[in-house]
Amino acid sequence: MKLGKSSIVLIGVSGLLLLTLPVSATSINDGTGDVYHWTNTGTAWSWRANIGDKPNVDITEVSYSIDGNKLTLKLEVAGTIQTSEYYWYNVYFNSSDTIYYWMWSNGSGLGAATNQGQQAFDFVQNFTVSGNSISAEFNVIGNTSTGVELWGQAHQYTTAGANQQTTEWWGDWAPNTHFTGQVTGDDTGNDDNTGDKPKPSTPGFEAIAVIAAVGLALILLKRRK
Repeated sequence: MKLGKSSIVLIGVSGLLLLTLPVSATSINDGTGDVYHWTNTGTAWSWRANIGDKPNVDITEVSYSIDGNKLTLKLEVAGTIQTSEYYWYNVYFNSSDTIYYWMWSNGSGLGAATNQGQQAFDFVQNFTVSGNSISAEFNVIGNTSTGVELWGQAHQYTTAGANQQTTEWWGDWAPNTHFTGQVTGDDTGNDDNTGDKPKPSTPGFEAIAVIAAVGLALILLKRRK
């Protein structure tokens, strides 16, 4: 794939400057039984909380590790990583100047990193899926020590590609503060009612639209190779 000069001119320089970075790792642990359920109660669509029987999207840990000029973003679930089109897994890593993001669904993954200030860009170098974990490796293209924010998502849908506002699905966010839905009722899940209670906020379907847009852009870029 051919990229413009504005996209690649500093990738090599960034890598050379960061070769001396020490090895480091940081993780976010997430309790089980805290999956959210978007469902129709008979009169309206709403969120139910603390679903305990969706282990394949029940996140237990999101982590990152840095080894030289390589950044690895990893997500683990209580069950097994699924390769069906009905499952989506995402991890985000933001720093003071760089955004790293990957998504996995239907047995394949896409991911990219951008550093607007340095006009640097990178694709996921490698995906590794094993049992309950999935990880993706990037080249480091910016600061990884200041302004760091890490989070992950895992979703299970009943209909692939459907309007997610009118289709039943389940999701887990780690940490839970990244869940942006409004829960109606407490511990109304239809299974094991365990896990952390959510903090009510505003509907969060804008985030889903962003995920879809980024995914489409990455697919189009890969097809240009």
